[in-house]
Amino acid sequence: MVPELVLLVDDEPELRTFLREALESDGYSVEVADGAEMALSMIERQHYPVIITDLNMPAGKSGLELIEMVKARDPKTLCIVITGFATLRDSIEALKRGAYDFLQKPFKLEELEAVLDRALELSRLQKRVEAYQGELESRVLARVAEMKTFHEDVLCLNRLLREALGETEPTALVLPFLDYLKARFAPDGIVLFLPGSAATWTMVPQEGLCPWAASWDLPPVDGFVEVQSWGEDSGYADGYLVPLRHTERTLGALFLGFKTRSSFTIEDSVFELWCNQIIAALYGFQCMRAYGAAMVAKQG
Repeated sequence: MVPELVLLVDDEPELRTFLREALESDGYSVEVADGAEMALSMIERQHYPVIITDLNMPAGKSGLELIEMVKARDPKTLCIVITGFATLRDSIEALKRGAYDFLQKPFKLEELEAVLDRALELSRLQKRVEAYQGELESRVLARVAEMKTFHEDVLCLNRLLREALGETEPTALVLPFLDYLKARFAPDGIVLFLPGSAATWTMVPQEGLCPWAASWDLPPVDGFVEVQSWGEDSGYADGYLVPLRHTERTLGALFLGFKTRSSFTIEDSVFELWCNQIIAALYGFQCMRAYGAAMVAKQG
């Protein structure tokens, strides 16, 4: 793993060179600046997770001013202060301005590295937290978008169901549902079968459907209760034959075919909603037809 960059700011060339060489020999990646102005120009181009700065730099801005300006520009940067003229007041002021820790000269290299290691570990932890928060935010936004889309699907399918309740022909009833299914999931093949006379299947005509569907060896209407997967036999990479049932009654069967492997699953919540709505429409249609036949028989 490439070590994180550390910026060392000190106006003493000898100390700056010594600390850089010592830290780099121990595996740290260090860049140097001779004062606050140079450091500020460097952080404009590069993020440094940790900055080590001298507190008292006679020329230009002090370490305290540097810390304040660094935190204003890059709040995630952690600043370690080193000085040979530390007072309690200096320490408190540095911490107030956002310093992470404070070392008084002379210090041992091991002491600096211990503080530096803690600061780098905290920086890595902050990055992980930030990445997790970003991922969590993305998940929440994606979930909100899914819920919004699902709400729109619910409204659309409810409208189709209401309109279907006024239809007197099964083809006119189901075609809007099939058009919705084609637009929503983009299957390459789609066929709806309805029970015909003598417990046989009748294919609902729809523009563009392949005639091979009519010649399939379909399962019997009675007892067709489970989804069947149809691969090469149907001419598609993925194919599904789905029963449409209300309690013990089979109201129809739907085939969806995809020429290439697709992400579609029959457990998709929108597809399950579609199945429930068209089942309700078909069941309502059959009930109305049965009621009309009973009324005709009664009048006769």
